[in-house]
Amino acid sequence: MKFAHIADVHLGFEQYRLPYRAEEFAQAFREAIERAVAEKVDFILIAGDLFHSSRPSPETIKEAIEILELPRRKGIPVFAIEGNHDRTQRKVSAYHLLEKLGLLNLVGIRDERVENDYLTSERFGSKYLVKGAFDRGNKTVEVHGLKYMSAAWLEKNKLSDIFRPEGDAILMLHQGIRELVEKMMGKLPETQRDYFELGLADLPRGYLYYAMGHIHREFVTSYDIGTLAYPGSLQRWDFGDYEVRYRWNGRSFTPETGTRKGFYIVEDFKPRFVELKVRPFVDVKIKADGETIKREVKRLSAKIPGEAFVRLDITWRRPFDVSVFHEMLKVKYLHIRTRLERKETTTKGSGVLRASEYFTPLELRAIELTGEKKLENMDEVIKLFLREDFERFGEPKRQGERKAIVDKRAEKAETSPQKDVKKRKGSILAWLGGGV
Repeated sequence: MKFAHIADVHLGFEQYRLPYRAEEFAQAFREAIERAVAEKVDFILIAGDLFHSSRPSPETIKEAIEILELPRRKGIPVFAIEGNHDRTQRKVSAYHLLEKLGLLNLVGIRDERVENDYLTSERFGSKYLVKGAFDRGNKTVEVHGLKYMSAAWLEKNKLSDIFRPEGDAILMLHQGIRELVEKMMGKLPETQRDYFELGLADLPRGYLYYAMGHIHREFVTSYDIGTLAYPGSLQRWDFGDYEVRYRWNGRSFTPETGTRKGFYIVEDFKPRFVELKVRPFVDVKIKADGETIKREVKRLSAKIPGEAFVRLDITWRRPFDVSVFHEMLKVKYLHIRTRLERKETTTKGSGVLRASEYFTPLELRAIELTGEKKLENMDEVIKLFLREDFERFGEPKRQGERKAIVDKRAEKAETSPQKDVKKRKGSILAWLGGGV
């Protein structure tokens, strides 16, 4: 028996507000389904997050229909569960529409009894536990599953009380498992580090294969008598989900290989990873002076492909105009994140001017907000300065106070023993200059 195990497709995801990224997520799903069909699988599992939203757009639904028509034409059934992104509390979801069109079979706890060629139901309290069933010759395998549930729900409802396999069976879940998350911590995408709702001991025993979703990194281990596998997402989710990462060690950049993207073909309950070629994400981090940063990033640029998405994470000693990197790194998408390195000292007479002596608390807060390059913080920065202007210089007769304060700070900086502090040109925005 052979089947495909796919998860975390995220159809409709316009990553970084780029519409073409949604097209790339759809293309990755199409390629995965085409390759599964070419492998002549008996059935296909989608372990949650087929859609990025519980309310996918008409265009996204149209894409899902067109792609899922491929296995339907070949008589290959698809079994699916809802993930945390596309789960709905309403009675009818996009999954129900696809099921009505004969494109997939939704397993799990449902309000109504469902019986067809591939689904069977049994009473479960006031609801029904709907299971998948596939027969081939004298072999039968059941597909059990549950949509994404919160940790609180899973504390009150034990999976071992719900699922009890009696023969060859697969359990499909869209959940994080604490012990496995801890094992993957070193390379787990940054946004996924707290994603677990279960412990290994919470999993019911007796299944030959545990088809997992939710964690965006491939991972395989054994559990009880079976195999537990996460195929990961089909596309890269963020810069924590990198293809390669470069870290500056003070002398050179050291590369670190990231994760593959793809899905599993499972034969006799043993998974084989099928890698997809997707857009590369490159994460670069450097802490140095301005000239070193510019020189070394220029050298590194020769190793970064033009189709890559790149995050350049800079820790600088003094801000400079970062627009130079857009010319230097001719890539598809560049995100520049900056942090200010503060070197403060309390030693009297050391000749070092502390940031707290040079900037007001309001200005230090502005540096903190803008140093991360988070555009959503800019409104807050503007409000900070507008509020200060109103409170301190709202009356015309007090406007002269601003110039006096600025001139005093500039004089202090000019006479400071620290040689690399330039004369202040009137405000914190001038100090930030082209670096913001």
